[in-house]
Amino acid sequence: MICKVIAREGELGSGGGREAFLPGIRYVCEKGSSIAIRNLSCRSWTDAAEEMNLTSQLSNRVQNPYYHIVISWHEIERPTEAQQIAAMARMLRALGLHEHQAVIATHDDTPRRHVHAVINTVHPLTGRAWSKSNDRRRAEQACRQIELEMGWPHDRGQYDFVVQEIRGRKIVKLVARQEEHYQEIKMARENGRRKKTSAQIKVEKKTGIEVFDHAIPDALKIKLWKALDTCRTWQDVHTVFHDLGLRYDRFGSGARVYLVGSTEFVKASSFGARLSISRMEKLFGAFKPAEAMPKRNPGSDLSSTCGLIGQVAPEDEKATRATAFKTTLLRRIYIEIHIDSRVAREIRFVDLAALPPQITFRSGAVVMDHGARLSTTASSHETRATMIAMAKAKRWSSVTPTGSADYVRQISVEAAQAGLRVTGVPADIQAEADRIFEAQRQKRRLDAAEHAAQRAHLEEMTEREYALQRNSRFRMEVAAEKRAMDDGRDHEPSPPLDARHVPEPQPAPDAARHALAKIRNIRKTVRDNDRDELEHLKRLDIGVIAAAGGWADVSRTHRDSSDKEGRAFRIYQRGGDTIKCTLKPDGRWLWVSNKTGDSGTIFDLWRRDNPGRTLGHARAALRDLAGTAPVVVEAAPTGRSPTPPDHTEVRRRWEAAGLVGQSTSYAEKRGISKATLRRFADALRCGAFGGIYFAHRNLATGDIQGFEQRWERDGEKNQARFAKGGRKSVCILGDPSMSRRMVVLEGGLDALALAEIENRHDTIYVSTGGGFGPETERALMHLAAGRETLGGFDNDRAGEAMHAALAKIVTGTNRLAPPSRVSGADVNCKDWLDVLNARKEASAAHWIGVERAAETNREIDNGVLLRSEDDRTTPDFD
Repeated sequence: MICKVIAREGELGSGGGREAFLPGIRYVCEKGSSIAIRNLSCRSWTDAAEEMNLTSQLSNRVQNPYYHIVISWHEIERPTEAQQIAAMARMLRALGLHEHQAVIATHDDTPRRHVHAVINTVHPLTGRAWSKSNDRRRAEQACRQIELEMGWPHDRGQYDFVVQEIRGRKIVKLVARQEEHYQEIKMARENGRRKKTSAQIKVEKKTGIEVFDHAIPDALKIKLWKALDTCRTWQDVHTVFHDLGLRYDRFGSGARVYLVGSTEFVKASSFGARLSISRMEKLFGAFKPAEAMPKRNPGSDLSSTCGLIGQVAPEDEKATRATAFKTTLLRRIYIEIHIDSRVAREIRFVDLAALPPQITFRSGAVVMDHGARLSTTASSHETRATMIAMAKAKRWSSVTPTGSADYVRQISVEAAQAGLRVTGVPADIQAEADRIFEAQRQKRRLDAAEHAAQRAHLEEMTEREYALQRNSRFRMEVAAEKRAMDDGRDHEPSPPLDARHVPEPQPAPDAARHALAKIRNIRKTVRDNDRDELEHLKRLDIGVIAAAGGWADVSRTHRDSSDKEGRAFRIYQRGGDTIKCTLKPDGRWLWVSNKTGDSGTIFDLWRRDNPGRTLGHARAALRDLAGTAPVVVEAAPTGRSPTPPDHTEVRRRWEAAGLVGQSTSYAEKRGISKATLRRFADALRCGAFGGIYFAHRNLATGDIQGFEQRWERDGEKNQARFAKGGRKSVCILGDPSMSRRMVVLEGGLDALALAEIENRHDTIYVSTGGGFGPETERALMHLAAGRETLGGFDNDRAGEAMHAALAKIVTGTNRLAPPSRVSGADVNCKDWLDVLNARKEASAAHWIGVERAAETNREIDNGVLLRSEDDRTTPDFD
């Protein structure tokens, strides 16, 4: 649960004046499904505002007695109305407002259930004002305490917290996050390891392919960093990227790195914070586009006799025909060939835009991609490893090498070791490749069988340990209750619980045995087992169980997978069945079958695949294999959870932001008029550093789910960012119900500028806030229905790319590019904001000319036309 302190629009701080009681209570109660009145003499909420207003006059010093808070729950939590009101009552007590006048109302008009409270901060008896100091911190601590007492899961907040037991009661204490937490974040950004956004997670879930940003191997980053250390100019930088098959270019207020030959790109900071445009410009000066690059000369004859022909398994043909697989093929090939650091160091340059795409090595050898066939001009460890990596990216299940006998033998062995079946080679090579392929597959099965009994028995031991811990805590709670009753501190209407009662049975270390003889044998085995072996058994991974049962790991390709590396979530398939596995914080893997609904631990999975067999059978049969080092898969770090973010913080920030017009905003500094800002006031707010916020709303509900931010800080203009934790859709300037025309632009400032230039009320100006995410695409398709759609992106290469992307989303989209020059102005224009300012400059120059001409005419009429500016005197019209 989360508590929000509502800031009244147009006023600073978490409160409002006396006049806010009536509209505030009306809003809360008219939409309320259940209403409670506290410390008021009136019986109806309609009279509460007047009584609160009178009470607030007991203190002449208090100017803002109105206080409004909301407690909300996650969508999966469904508290009853009584529970919501009880939670608010606890919140008021925790804040010290339990004796103040309050109107409480529950709302169920949104997916998240929530309860409002409008409070008078002036005490009805003493007339003293309640202090709002650190109210948000106190509210967060109260939330964590209420969650603990009422049994709800803890939500994230600004602080960490610990639970302390004081006089038998568990008390929550907030703790400031350690400096190491922020240092880890800084280091991760420096190395280009940012957390996945919700949009990226949705893309991965939709396509089954890891996003480009998080697939970049460290070997490629290190190679790029070392090459950039030798650069002295921007042209040197562009040459380095060109040799790597990449292109560095400015985009908006930042920069992007494009994969040459495809439409793939990432933010420059994905390769490390040192590649951000601001830090690059500090090193090399103002950004300069790349000059014409010389044509690459591989330095060798491209004719080749060494090749590799691939085949796709029938069960994978459908996946390889998918659009997402085809559009990301070049990128996945590029990633695969750079995973091995030794191979990455030997690559001289990459040219995926060539026909056929080519990878050239320092030795002069070239690997070429002909689609269903790969070829190389020379056989070496690096070229063969590159071809095998490309084959795996293409999802080939078997390969047929062609070329010299030495080449065929070497690549056959290496391909079999990589898990690719080899076909069409001489009998002796075929036999060796098949032996290696089968040995690798058998080794995986043996590894799985080795750890099967280990982890299964660990499950039973772990359950027993947890049961003992729970029972110990239960007895401690009972003892605390008895001590409290003896001391007379608490009133206990019902008899105390019996400490001898065990709330849940303790499973024996060797439970679920079917025969007494087997039980005796297994107990003897357990007694013989030492602690070190048990610790060794705790490291078993569910992958060994799955491999033993013939399950295939499809975590990297399945559309429902949110963890492509399989650290905390995996998906396995066998035949027509699919199981989804989750790693819990205590180290246990839990699974569930989509087909049958069966679920359980890895012990249950092993027994499901071995019907009729017991844990004792498995342990006795596989104990001799326990010497092999177990496979350890660490849990994914906290903060990379694939669950959707909570957007309450985004809405709170929007509501706390000031209205446009109250102060000079960044938009006005960039040339937008106050009249234009007032016209679209509902979609705009003023934020920190005088910045301007552009609302991104849910089209179905109208709720704020994020906002674009533009501001100037430390002299750097057009600082841009999307609200942290928000979801990007579109910002709509104008009334959709009255429009028949839509212009799509990249940013909110351009949308405001074009709206001011055109001054049309039959048009909505839509800002995407950058690229097109899934929600942005859906919103654009929804808004385009029945409207003429235009793309108003910048008149440069990036703008053309944005328009092309828009045309794929909305068919029939026309281009509305800003002109590069405006008559009467001396500046070049790239976007509509430049056009607006150029028009104003031209208009100002025109009127200056008109005024000078008028002044000249007046001087002629008065006979005072002088020969030079120096001799001119200003007529005295007084």
